[in-house]
Amino acid sequence: MQLKKSIGQKTLLMLILNAILGTGIFFLPAIGAMHSGASSILAWIIMSFVAILISTYFAELVSMFPKSGGAYEFIKNSFGKTSSFIFGWLSWIVSNITIAMLIVGSLIYIFPGSDMMFKIFSALVFILFFNFINYRGIDWSSKMLLFFGVMTVLTLLALIIPGLFTVNTANFSSVFAAPLPLVVLTIYFIAETFFGWETTTYLSEEIKDAKKVLPKMLVVATVLIAVFSLLIVFVSIGNLDAKVFGSQEAPLAFLASHLFGADIGKIFAFIIFIPLIGTAASWIVSSPRLLFAMARDKMLVPRLGKLHKKYKTPYNAIIFQTVITILITFLAFGNFLFLLSLLVPLVIIMYFFVMLSVIKLRIDKPKMKRYFNAPFPKIGPVFVILFLGLLLYLWLTNVTGSLEIFAMGIILIVLGLPLYVVIRLQTDQRFTEKFYDRIAFFWDKTFRIWYTEKETEKILKHLRLKNDHVVLDFGCGSGNTTLAVSQQVKDGTVVAVDLSQKQLEHAVKKVKKLKLTNVIFVKGTIKIPRKSFHAVTAVGVLEHLNEPHRYVTRLMDSLKKGGRFYFISFGKSFGIPGPEFLENDEKIKKLFGRNVEIHISRKKKRFVEYVNIYGVKK
Repeated sequence: MQLKKSIGQKTLLMLILNAILGTGIFFLPAIGAMHSGASSILAWIIMSFVAILISTYFAELVSMFPKSGGAYEFIKNSFGKTSSFIFGWLSWIVSNITIAMLIVGSLIYIFPGSDMMFKIFSALVFILFFNFINYRGIDWSSKMLLFFGVMTVLTLLALIIPGLFTVNTANFSSVFAAPLPLVVLTIYFIAETFFGWETTTYLSEEIKDAKKVLPKMLVVATVLIAVFSLLIVFVSIGNLDAKVFGSQEAPLAFLASHLFGADIGKIFAFIIFIPLIGTAASWIVSSPRLLFAMARDKMLVPRLGKLHKKYKTPYNAIIFQTVITILITFLAFGNFLFLLSLLVPLVIIMYFFVMLSVIKLRIDKPKMKRYFNAPFPKIGPVFVILFLGLLLYLWLTNVTGSLEIFAMGIILIVLGLPLYVVIRLQTDQRFTEKFYDRIAFFWDKTFRIWYTEKETEKILKHLRLKNDHVVLDFGCGSGNTTLAVSQQVKDGTVVAVDLSQKQLEHAVKKVKKLKLTNVIFVKGTIKIPRKSFHAVTAVGVLEHLNEPHRYVTRLMDSLKKGGRFYFISFGKSFGIPGPEFLENDEKIKKLFGRNVEIHISRKKKRFVEYVNIYGVKK
């Protein structure tokens, strides 16, 4: 099933404007003025040129990889799976923080002094409503976002056009008063206005002729955003004292009050709320597409990659995103500036990745078709990296508390690594082999926490082994089950198979220590002969099989008639879901086929769900 392509060029332009302008244009002119007064307009000019340059590199990349993962696809094709997961996880964190910041910011404008519970209820209503529209399909979503995009442009023009006629040029007499380092630091605080190119790229597979249309619209939209930003800052500082303007909680509503009177200013607060909440809607619509792309690449649980049969939307990703959005938004209330401070360094790290991918792809794939070629192909990305690095350095060295906030952002990135390991262990045989090779010593010492003698006794009791039986221990690891079984079949044979060389070495040492001679160790996969074994056991194996049906069929075929099997698998572990088929008994039974008498039991202990699958071949 494919995502539905229904977004045209004009709609796309408005979607990009709506997604990128965000809270930045409605809050950051004041924050810029607070830091460097009238000189902040210089920061806006510099950032506008840099932003247009960055947009051209996004345009080039998306013309090469017009897929729903967007920027995640750029990194995957440049640096491989591990880097792409880190980038995708980082992008998803940024999306959630952005949505929370947008909703908090929009409610500050419309309900500045209202009760907290009222704001929480309002946020819940908006989040559920936008996600419902998202769930129903991209046609509904794009129409909604088109409306919000038009409202964003009209709202800004309603302030810019009349404001130009009342500008007092004397307000710019101190435009060069601030020192250059302060102006550059101001760029850091206003940069978020232009951030958001990546969110539009997540919709690539739903855009008509995306490889040609989306690149052009990214650059055109960025130019328009730069023009709108410069004009709104010029009008704001030209009509108001920069320091007074910089102290306002809802600055553009304050500007409207100055231009049109207090009553009109209150009305404008409601008008401004529409594009603000609309930008939140843009991120709510686009972010699940990133989850969908990562799940499709087996970087997240497969269920997030499913499409709704009727609406052709990634419905599981939308539902999951809804829950996370609600949680983070509730935790974020009253902390707009903190969210902004947390967001910007994370986005800068993201854009480091993107610029590096431009350089890497120009080296590795110089002949790959590019429907859009960015200027300054060699020096441009390097300049952007150095520029962003300078912004980050100035923030870290000049702003109190920045190191703690930056460390918090890094921790959020690192938290995704355990999830990455779990998912790769479920989907990538080569990764599984390398992983267990590297942790073989540690795993041998700690696995007994989860796989105790009690579990071993259950296996032996069910298998009813005789002295001359031939047994397959599939995925034997460091040999815990192998030892117990081999002592039961002293005149028989145990075939112990595992991917990990290091794990097998630990198992061999244990067998030699007990002077057992009835064990045959096999590394990797073997062609399992049919009807050869009296019993088959596998502990902690099913959850690592990318194609469980193929392996389980072979294992069941290898059993003699009346042969017994006992598998122990680990489902949801430490809150991280296991493979979807392990969550449903009927799916497990279907996996093992009709020629077996099968029993399934479940138990949760030590933060892990134990799934015991045992039976007899008919």
